[in-house]
Amino acid sequence: MSGMLSKSTIAGFAIFSMIFGSGNIVFPLILGKNFPSNLLIVLIGWLLAAVIIPMGSYYGAMLFDGENKKYLAPIGKHATFILMFIIMMMVGPFGVMARITNVAFGGIFNMAPQLPLFLFSLVYTITMVCVAYHPGKIVQIIGVVFTPVKFGGLLLVIVGALWYGGAFEAIKLPPVETWHAAASGFCMGYQTMDLLASFMLVESVYLYIKNSIPEESRHEKKKLLRFAGVACVIGSLILTVAYIGLASIGALYSDRLAGTPDESLFGRIAELALGPCASWIVSIVIAISCLATNIVLCSVFTDYIHKDILRERFNRNIILLAVGAISFSVSLLGFHQICVIMGMILEKVYPALILYATARIAYYYVKAGKKQ
Repeated sequence: MSGMLSKSTIAGFAIFSMIFGSGNIVFPLILGKNFPSNLLIVLIGWLLAAVIIPMGSYYGAMLFDGENKKYLAPIGKHATFILMFIIMMMVGPFGVMARITNVAFGGIFNMAPQLPLFLFSLVYTITMVCVAYHPGKIVQIIGVVFTPVKFGGLLLVIVGALWYGGAFEAIKLPPVETWHAAASGFCMGYQTMDLLASFMLVESVYLYIKNSIPEESRHEKKKLLRFAGVACVIGSLILTVAYIGLASIGALYSDRLAGTPDESLFGRIAELALGPCASWIVSIVIAISCLATNIVLCSVFTDYIHKDILRERFNRNIILLAVGAISFSVSLLGFHQICVIMGMILEKVYPALILYATARIAYYYVKAGKKQ
């Protein structure tokens, strides 16, 4: 039992580390900075959109063996292909991957403003492609190695910022309407695009979960789902702790963040709370941690193009290089411009996907209930 719990914990850590990238760091800080007097309310909206809904989608897809073809079967073959293509483009090099590079750059730029985005993005992309060239056991490596580094860096800044930042009562900004704060938190939760990422990454997580169970039990759906449920709960708890901490320090330092670019907020808070030397370490930790997410996305997107689009007619390594080149080019647009473009698309796509994910979970359990 303890061994199974340990493997569920690693899977939960891996889920956290794979989806916790650029927007997951930046947007809670923006919310805290913009709504310090309504922090609790704004967090309710945020946690609903950025934790409960994406994790529900992960679990919902696992009900259908982690296979998007089964999960999306009701909308038809052609609609499934179009939807997955849109999701892959946005979560891949045309959206999230490029945005993650900008957040990693934002932390370093705060310490070294003379560093050009072009050079940083080039080195970062080359590193990503080199690691994705030999993906190996990505889920296990990320769950065991990258998550402690990422979570440790986050905790260092959050605890240090709360300790040295003073009381929340010192912040005096005009209050806003309660529902406006909650709605703002919910809408900004769209921008993480973790619901879209669940469609892209669930197969890798599900395969890891399945392979972690003794071979004779792998066909027992209840055990698989119990294992998956624990992993999703653990991932949700880690996400919630990180989000509450980030939003809190965003609110605490809101009066000292004027003029700071969104992608540099975390590094700036680290500098204010811990000093230049410590903030250097934290910025490097976050850059490395963001790299973990990008490696997974790069590998998954490359395999999608290689297998599903091109039917393995081209060498995977050539496709991998092309994916890296696209991600590098889009990253040069900058964090804000990428968010604006993706935001316009998300407003149309996200509500429908939320309803669909909810309906599929309901369908599975209603059908299961009738069989009993």
